[in-house]
Amino acid sequence: MSTADTKEYFDVVVIGAGHAGCEAALAAARLGLKTALFTISLDCVANMPCNPSIGGTAKGHLVREIDALGGEMGKAADATLIQSRMLNRGKGPAVHSLRAQIDRMAYHDLMKSTVEKQENLFLKQAEITDILFREFGRCWGRSIAVRRRSLQAGRIWAELSTWVRYLIRAVLTRSSLHSI
Repeated sequence: MSTADTKEYFDVVVIGAGHAGCEAALAAARLGLKTALFTISLDCVANMPCNPSIGGTAKGHLVREIDALGGEMGKAADATLIQSRMLNRGKGPAVHSLRAQIDRMAYHDLMKSTVEKQENLFLKQAEITDILFREFGRCWGRSIAVRRRSLQAGRIWAELSTWVRYLIRAVLTRSSLHSI
């Protein structure tokens, strides 16, 4: 078999290396699954917007849940903290929430380093051009086309940025729902 015909296999492929993609890939790798994390640019791993804050009423709650499950976002925020502030002090304690301003470059550097050092996790810079689902008997084979190469994956997780405005359509049949 030639090198061009060889397919690399991953238990989990995560598309998108933003906050959620990094957390998903780290969680899968820490479970012992061979995981690939794809990003279009290695300079954009865990990239933060121009207002680099973590916390607030909704996101702060989510970050605490991620932290309780062993995630990295809260740890990285603590390590790269510039300042923090308690919001909604004039209201009842149920809506008090902490918001932290983060050094966006230090946060990116720390999260990228964490991803790169994680066992079973392979950070890859590439554009995913196709996600192919093929039925082989009762099992589904999943593969991803990356620059004329094909990767096999047990599961594919797409964490697309809120700024991505592409339409994604998934077509499933009743017979396929049990195996997704």
